[in-house]
Amino acid sequence: MPKGSEKSDKKKIISVTMSNSIVKLMDRLVQDRVGRSRAQLIEDAVRWYLDFTVHKWAERGLYVNAVRSVLESETLSSLFFSKLTPVEQYELGETAGSQAPVADVIRLFHGKDIRDTATRELAFQLLQNSGWGEFSSHDDLIVIGGPFYPAPFIRGYLESLFKLKLELVETNVKENVALREKR
Repeated sequence: MPKGSEKSDKKKIISVTMSNSIVKLMDRLVQDRVGRSRAQLIEDAVRWYLDFTVHKWAERGLYVNAVRSVLESETLSSLFFSKLTPVEQYELGETAGSQAPVADVIRLFHGKDIRDTATRELAFQLLQNSGWGEFSSHDDLIVIGGPFYPAPFIRGYLESLFKLKLELVETNVKENVALREKR
């Protein structure tokens, strides 16, 4: 859905037939304040269905936009990265960032340039939606909470993706990765 179209889209009332068990689950979610209403839960579900191109999934795998995705355990990923030195992790991140599908999604679906600093928040949101961790940025600082990948890999990936240099900022907890743009 093109950016900005959500606000300009007029709402239309439709009727949906659903099984009682799903309606009961939805009502419980509304009662627990997970969603505002049944209608909001249904609209969110359809949005996710479209955003993740569920209608194009096949036996070959899951596709998010035009990218084949894999559901992988954090344990398996950690095992893989534990066999690489921090330098090798960084270099792998650089290679992955130079070929990042997120750059294509931003260029082709959003009509924006990945190197534009205004586009970074969109890139962070797409990476966060893909399970990379919770991204936030403050001036020249990028913080990733609960990162899926190790810090050297993320640093290499983001440097290559955004065409900039980053330095790792020490944090008190392992569950955060902080990177600062070198100027």
